[in-house]
Formats: sequence, C-alpha cells, structure tokens
Amino acid sequence: MTESINFKLKDIERYTKFIDLVSRYDIKGLRKFIHDNDTHEKEMFYEYLSYGDVELFHRVYPQAHTQKGDYVVGIIHNQYKDDLKAERLHGLDWDDYPEDYCDAEYPDECLYFFQYFHYSS
Repeated sequence: MTESINFKLKDIERYTKFIDLVSRYDIKGLRKFIHDNDTHEKEMFYEYLSYGDVELFHRVYPQAHTQKGDYVVGIIHNQYKDDLKAERLHGLDWDDYPEDYCDAEYPDECLYFFQYFHYSS
C-alpha cells in the first residue's frame, strides 16, 4: 500500500512540475523535463502539450511538424540533440542538460538558431 501511495505522490509531483513549467512558458525547462522522464511519461507530456497549448508546443518542439510519422520519443531526442549542438557551437560542451536548465538562466535567444541549424544539417 505504501508503495502505491508513493507512486501516486510522485505522479502528482510530476504533473505539478509540468503545469508550473507550462504556466511560466519555460521552453528549455519543458524540454529538459520531458526528456528526463521515462518513455510513457515523455509521450504523455508531449501529447498534453501538443493538445493543450499549440503555440507553446511549437516553441518547445519547432521541428515536430517536419517529423510527422516519427515516434514521439524520437522527436524529443532529436530536439535534445539539436539543443546540445547549438549550445556546443555557443562555446559550451555538455554531456547533458545542466541541472537547473531554465529560461531565466539560459534565455531563448537561440530558438531561431535551432531552426536554422536543423534545416541546414
């Protein structure tokens, strides 16, 4: 019983974090949050975002429309790789997203760069 309750509490924590990131329009935070979940949760949060806030969805995953027919996990992973490539070209070399990756610390100045880089590669 305790295990079940802890699992539900973890679900509530994930939903609360997702809602908080969406309400703050934290694009990079959403990318990191969705990427860090297991496959089922990735797909679920991706779908919630795509149906709940289309405009924000297109800012979080600007290339999703060009990858129709691909698996959701693949689209999320492709965006992750694009983020890493763009940041490396800006002089940073990460093996992963920073621990506290958020728009306040890393402004979304390279959104257009992501789009350009993805189209040109």
